[in-house]
Amino acid sequence: MYQGKLRKITLILLALYTILTFYFMYIGFNRASFLQNASMRYSLIPEGIPLHFPMGKDFRLWFFELGNFVAFIPFGMVIPLLYRCQFIRFITLFVLSITILEIVQMLSRLGSFDIDDIIINTLGAAVGFWAQRLVRRDRDKCKGIYRIVLTAIVLSIGVIAIVGGINDYLEKGGGEVVALNELALKDGSVLWDETLLSFTSTRKKVEPQINVYSRKNTRTNEFTYLLNGKYTRIAGNAAIPDDVINSASNERSDIMFIADGNEIYSLGLSANSESNQLTFQIPLNGANELTIKLRNDDPNPTTNVVMWDITLTEVNKGQMIINRIKEKARSLF
Repeated sequence: MYQGKLRKITLILLALYTILTFYFMYIGFNRASFLQNASMRYSLIPEGIPLHFPMGKDFRLWFFELGNFVAFIPFGMVIPLLYRCQFIRFITLFVLSITILEIVQMLSRLGSFDIDDIIINTLGAAVGFWAQRLVRRDRDKCKGIYRIVLTAIVLSIGVIAIVGGINDYLEKGGGEVVALNELALKDGSVLWDETLLSFTSTRKKVEPQINVYSRKNTRTNEFTYLLNGKYTRIAGNAAIPDDVINSASNERSDIMFIADGNEIYSLGLSANSESNQLTFQIPLNGANELTIKLRNDDPNPTTNVVMWDITLTEVNKGQMIINRIKEKARSLF
């Protein structure tokens, strides 16, 4: 344990860092605007460890996740150097403390109670604890402190690589890809072109490889597939072909994706703007039903929109187990 002058300096630095942490938890990020919402916000069911690779993620969201992990590493590094404690005792007290802080966030309306935040904060504190524990000598000297910090960086990179890799596999890998038109309809009707004819969009030739939503479908159409929780995401392309654009004025087409009765994604394509061709990839998270609704603001009785190469990715075994655990957890609340 730190003693004497070093202990006093460390206590002061820890107090200042704790105040800074409280600032970001209760004041920073414009939290005062949350007060306009009178309801308490909370999430009691874990969605996983919120630590991902930055590729393909919104940078601000990824940076926020990383901050929730890194910000609590110093507590795990410093507190055991000031007060002698074993890992079980330290981590138990830490979980209790961060849980109380999350409850205060919820009750004050300055944030939400999020079980995922508790998980990632605790993981950061655990990394800090083992970083100082793995350095046996000279922990009260500059070279020892340097080793602790370096060890924390190495452990953090390892944890991010492992957790990020697991999340990436669960979200993207492992499942077979199925063409949407291969599934049986539960409700509604839809026509798929039997021949994959090419067309032009934004003056570029498009050559579908898997399926094409027929232009003979009505301009307003709705159809539903029964998924039975087997799929993790849907992906594909949508566009208004050039020949429609050349003959249209201000027509707009909308595509809505509805999973288990809730709209999860929508696409808007306009005949007179650059947003007339889009690629989409939408998480399904094991939904049981998927409804696709199309609407065209055009007197033409048939659709303006073409969709092609629409596929579903099956849930892999790991994700299926997680989905079942979530369903059981939701039934308890």
